[in-house]
Amino acid sequence: MFRLILLLLNFGLAASQLAQAQEYHQFTSKDGRQISAELLGISPDNRKATIRREDNGEEFQYEIVGLSLDDQQYIKNWLKTRVIEVKTDYRLEIDLEDTLDLRRHRRDSYYTFEQRFISYKIAARNLSRETLPAANVEYIIVWREHVRVYEDAEKGWACWHTGHPTNDTRVKLTGSEALGELVFNRDVNVVASAVEINRALYDGKTHLEDDLVGIKIRIKDSLGNVLLEQDSAGSEIEQISWEDAMALRDAVKDT
Repeated sequence: MFRLILLLLNFGLAASQLAQAQEYHQFTSKDGRQISAELLGISPDNRKATIRREDNGEEFQYEIVGLSLDDQQYIKNWLKTRVIEVKTDYRLEIDLEDTLDLRRHRRDSYYTFEQRFISYKIAARNLSRETLPAANVEYIIVWREHVRVYEDAEKGWACWHTGHPTNDTRVKLTGSEALGELVFNRDVNVVASAVEINRALYDGKTHLEDDLVGIKIRIKDSLGNVLLEQDSAGSEIEQISWEDAMALRDAVKDT
C-alpha cells in the first residue's frame, strides 16, 4: 500500500510539473480573433510562431506580424527566457581586402611624415543552402604603435614616441557591423573602421614606424553564437587569442 501511495504521489508530482511547463497564452490576431495556445517555437527567419491550441492540441504556424503588438512583445520576451536550439553548422567564409590611404607631409629637407590609413573590406559569404538570419560581424585590429604623427600650429608637422620598442606597444581597435540575412552564395560587404599606421623618416630613412599586426574576425548569429572565426594572413595575429586581443589597450583616438 505504501508503494502504491508513493507511486501515486510521484505521478501527481510529474503531472503537476508537466502542467507548469505548459504555458498557455491568449493570442489575439489583428482582426480580433482570439485563441488560447502554447508557444512552441519560432521559425529560423523569425517570421512565424509555432503554437499548440489548448482546446484540441492542434499545432500550426502563424505569421507573427498578424498578431497584436502585445502578443509580438510576448514572443520577444519568450525568446529571451528560453534556450533555443540554433543551427550552428553553417558553412561560411570571409574574404578580406585591405585598402591604403597614404598622406605624406614634409616639414623640411630632413623630416618627412607619413600617415597611412588602413581599412579592411570584409566580404561574408554563406555556402550553406539555409539562410542565416540576422548575422553580425565583430573585429579586432591590432598594431604596434611606436610613433604618432600630428600637426602643430607653431611647429608644423611633427611626431613623438608612443612607446619604447622593447615594451609591449600593441594596441587595438574593435568594432561590429550588422550583416543582416546571409542567403546562399551571396556576398555581404562591410568596411571596418580605418586605423592610422604612422611613419617618421629622417633624411629619407625610416626613423620610427608603427607595425600593423592584423585583424581578427568573428561572425555571430542573433543569439551570440560564434559561427566563424578568421584572422588575416600572418602567424603573429593567428597566435593571439580573441581574449588576449580584447585585453590589449585601446588605441587613443586623435582629437
